[in-house]
Amino acid sequence: MLRFLSIIFLGAAFSLSAQDDYVLKPPRDYNLNPAKFATFIELGGNGGLYSLNIDRIYYYKELLKLSARLGFAPMFNGIYIEQAYIAEQNFILFKNPHHLEVGLGATLERLYNEKPNQPNQYFWENLVFGVTRCGYRYQKQDDGFFLRTAITPIIMSHDALGSHPNYFRFWAGVSVGVSF
Repeated sequence: MLRFLSIIFLGAAFSLSAQDDYVLKPPRDYNLNPAKFATFIELGGNGGLYSLNIDRIYYYKELLKLSARLGFAPMFNGIYIEQAYIAEQNFILFKNPHHLEVGLGATLERLYNEKPNQPNQYFWENLVFGVTRCGYRYQKQDDGFFLRTAITPIIMSHDALGSHPNYFRFWAGVSVGVSF
């Protein structure tokens, strides 16, 4: 009998708590808390053929925003996976959602190359080159679609093989992703 009464009391307690009216969180005010993160794929640009990236706006004013970007680009060379790592600082100018984006960055590439004058002997080579950016950025204050297109000139020093002498070359990239 005691079990029966305890089951009835527990059932009554649960049914009373089920009658509570739960309030949903208020919707996000994008004027006070705008979308500051973006994840995207860039074709061309700093990473070569493509790169996977995340971008964070850490200073946000109406006419000026500052963002930092990190990226990774795996490149397949036979059984080896060569990599490119990207770091960039950008200045985002003008009002939402259309911006002018300028910035400076660096790319580190790890390549698996044959040693000069020593056939069949390979080594990992690290190349570092600087990149500048000047382009268009579409990013609303709200979560959603993200687009960038830019000219990204490359400033590169020579590599161990001498196949990349010091040079300056124009390059371009297009990025598509999501901001949140």
